[in-house]
Amino acid sequence: MNAQPILFVQGAGSMQAPDGSGRLAAYLASALGAGYRVIAPQMPDADKPRYQPWRDRLEAEFDALEDELIVVGHSFGGSVLLKYFAEGSLHKPVRALFLVSVPNWGPDGWAYDEFAVPNDVGARLPTSAVFLYHSREDAEVPFEHLHFYEKLLPGATARAIAGSEHSFTKGLPALVDDIRSLA
Repeated sequence: MNAQPILFVQGAGSMQAPDGSGRLAAYLASALGAGYRVIAPQMPDADKPRYQPWRDRLEAEFDALEDELIVVGHSFGGSVLLKYFAEGSLHKPVRALFLVSVPNWGPDGWAYDEFAVPNDVGARLPTSAVFLYHSREDAEVPFEHLHFYEKLLPGATARAIAGSEHSFTKGLPALVDDIRSLA
């Protein structure tokens, strides 16, 4: 049996930083084990991210994968995934989408048009299984941003996580459990 690929899209900043997304990706690979293959590409100019280069990198990653996909987006990476999916460019099956600590870039959030998703993003997703995770006391992305995505993605399963983690450098067991529940 082939290992289930999981495309992990990092947040902004270095994946190798002490609070970088690389620690969450490594945790997922370790916790999920041999039945899964976590693919965590280094995204372009992660310290000064722009949508188009990240979109182009996603396109290349999706083109290289043959299997039905599980996709995890952390923080900025989650918002890029949502915008990419809303564009309708992906023509491959996505088994599930997991979004961790994703910011709202719309006018009622951080008001940055380049990264904002359309209000009908939920109808444009290539999957029906969507999971949202956000710490109640996240110091980087306010907890209210989770509520924004709960409204835009009404069928999503939302998990409010106790504590103040943004990067979940020590892991996110609920994410592992939800991925395993797909089997």
